[in-house]
Amino acid sequence: MKLTAIPDSSPLVSLRIVFRTGAAQDPPGRSGAAWMTALLLASGGSRTRTHKDILDAFFPMGVSVGSQADKEMICFAAETHIENLDAFYEIFRSMLLDPGWRKDDFERLREDAVNYLEVGLRGQNDEELAKEILYQRIFLDHPYHQNCAGAVSSLRALTVSDLREFYVAQFARENLTIALGGGYPPGFEQRLRQDFSGLPLKARRQATIPAPPPVRANELYLVEKPARGVAISLGFPIDVRRGHPDFPALLLASSALGQHRMSSGRLFNSMRQLRGLNYGDYAYIEYFPGGMFTLEPDPNFARSHEIFQLWIRPVERGQAHFALRLALFELDRLVTAGLSAGEFERTRRFLPKYSNLLIKTRDAELGYAIDSEYYGIPPYPEYLRDAFNRLTLDDVNAAIRRHLRATRLKIVMVGEGLAALRDDILANKPSPIAYNSPKPEDLLAEDAVVQALPLDIAPDNAIVVPVDSAFA
Repeated sequence: MKLTAIPDSSPLVSLRIVFRTGAAQDPPGRSGAAWMTALLLASGGSRTRTHKDILDAFFPMGVSVGSQADKEMICFAAETHIENLDAFYEIFRSMLLDPGWRKDDFERLREDAVNYLEVGLRGQNDEELAKEILYQRIFLDHPYHQNCAGAVSSLRALTVSDLREFYVAQFARENLTIALGGGYPPGFEQRLRQDFSGLPLKARRQATIPAPPPVRANELYLVEKPARGVAISLGFPIDVRRGHPDFPALLLASSALGQHRMSSGRLFNSMRQLRGLNYGDYAYIEYFPGGMFTLEPDPNFARSHEIFQLWIRPVERGQAHFALRLALFELDRLVTAGLSAGEFERTRRFLPKYSNLLIKTRDAELGYAIDSEYYGIPPYPEYLRDAFNRLTLDDVNAAIRRHLRATRLKIVMVGEGLAALRDDILANKPSPIAYNSPKPEDLLAEDAVVQALPLDIAPDNAIVVPVDSAFA
């Protein structure tokens, strides 16, 4: 058990309880066990209080308990006023250490999880669907393969006993980090240590997490569903994560290529600003779920293995072929030519300031402190600031050449009429783009190159599937 404390004089007390386990530890045939266990602890009541009893008690305090389950971390977070700390903590402690395991709560939350997969991802969110399927295609036959919420069939097969078994096997002191911040009273740290010391010392089962399988050829995975546009995500595994010598350089490169939800990146300028293809285009070297809903990434999605990813927001069906080619054209240009001196300096000045925004709340600061402990690095803003002070343009461009490429990619496209698109891509059919207004000659000349860019994809690696097959 580890405890990280960030005390201050605030009347608010923040708690973040993180177990180093998650969907990567789901038992065989029981994907979704970690997700459901986290939900049931946070929203299922304790042995002595029902979920409604807890909601009634929390309402006048203005407090709630949030949960998050990823591949290697399960997180519970809450914040309360110091005047309510004792009353809140007694309930919070019982939720995590003495759960109720009620069947009706389980069935209610299981339906929520099924709806998240069937309605939230399959039905309503093509962009997140493409991103989550990309991870599945990259991590085939790997503990990361299944969506963290599992699959509809495995969720339907889960029982309360499965969740209790996961809890007993995984919620151990060796997996536990507690982060505490705010104006908590003297002795509260010791109280936390004492209460959570009742958990088992060691996890009963801890599956190893190997490196992802290499991507040896381009793969095109097309998910057919009714849609006005086509969402595109593409990428490949990288052996770089926080703490790796090349992480700061690669972070800077991905920011210059496509900083999340900002108009400063090359992709945004090339695809949206100059050509009006879509709403935005971005690049990542760390998992970033829910990107269409938030400007900054949440903490406690720390993973042993990451991917490089491009997120191409939906484009019109008739422009999807060109948009894919243009994204690969820009990626190849980054790999072959690197960043300019201006791009390097601009991004190097921006990222340390941006990293400070990531910890603008105490809860986020606690979460990032846990992540830094996981990766074995100093506090994240300090880690980046020191690294960027040492970085040179040559360092960044060398890291780009070592780790990035525009070949051997997994490509996922979600939309309508994709069988015909597959045929066009396999035939390397030209994909000209038409504009509603005049464009500069140099842009049109570039378009002529892009529209004929060959995409080296073998027919056996171009797969069309119905959307209902996702997370089935």
